[in-house]
Amino acid sequence: MDWLTTYQRALGLRWRDPVLLTIAVITLLIGVVNVQTSISDAANLGRELSPLKESLGEYTSIFIIILMLAPVFAFFDTYPITRQNWQKRAVPYLGASVAFSLVHVSLMVLVRKLLWPMLIGGSYEFFDEDYDAAFYEYRKDLVTFLLCVLVWELQRQIRQAKSSAAQAADPITLKSGATTILLQPAEFLYAKSAGNYAEVTSLSGTQLARITLTELAELLNDKGCNAVRIHRSVIVNRGAIMETAPIAGGDLTVKLRGGETLRASRRFKNAL
Repeated sequence: MDWLTTYQRALGLRWRDPVLLTIAVITLLIGVVNVQTSISDAANLGRELSPLKESLGEYTSIFIIILMLAPVFAFFDTYPITRQNWQKRAVPYLGASVAFSLVHVSLMVLVRKLLWPMLIGGSYEFFDEDYDAAFYEYRKDLVTFLLCVLVWELQRQIRQAKSSAAQAADPITLKSGATTILLQPAEFLYAKSAGNYAEVTSLSGTQLARITLTELAELLNDKGCNAVRIHRSVIVNRGAIMETAPIAGGDLTVKLRGGETLRASRRFKNAL
């Protein structure tokens, strides 16, 4: 299943994302502050409050959320929500928020039930007769989920800004014999393999450069141009794609903003 492959790739990238590590550290610090505040408030009011019980209740929730950050952000990457598609994605995202809360609460309660008898004594009870605790947890989880959406959107905008800045940077220098070619990454459309050369097409025209497609893709991606392989002998600027359409055999036709139509192999269509 293509969507599963895409999600797994996004998940692998998200586990190594420093932004999520930063969120995890901040969340832990917030948990420390919450526990200390609760203990201090209870002491000021003359009430007894078990630091161990308060810590177990706070940190079991926090650690489960931290473990869920990568899968949640991978979901956002796989099914991004934008100004253009938010109406279509509103219901799926609402469903995702419910799933997020169910997984969070279920795992949190499971961990508490395992640790409570050993550390606190007795059994841990979560749901009351009216299930108020479940609705209360969902309201909190919905806020957390929406904050994750906000962080993801800010991260996406930062990446777009960096990409735009990179595309406005110096052009890529290519060689074709004694000729020097200056390729603007923002103008790149696609390139086809031609033996030891690459036939590079941009908004300025088509030129022959002595470079492999792999090397060209690396140079373009370093400059912020999202160059992806759609065939073993073709790479395209993903940002230049206007539409794709399936054809017989599982392949796709890819139409670019320059008017060109290319064939994408089903082996590489996940890149689209």
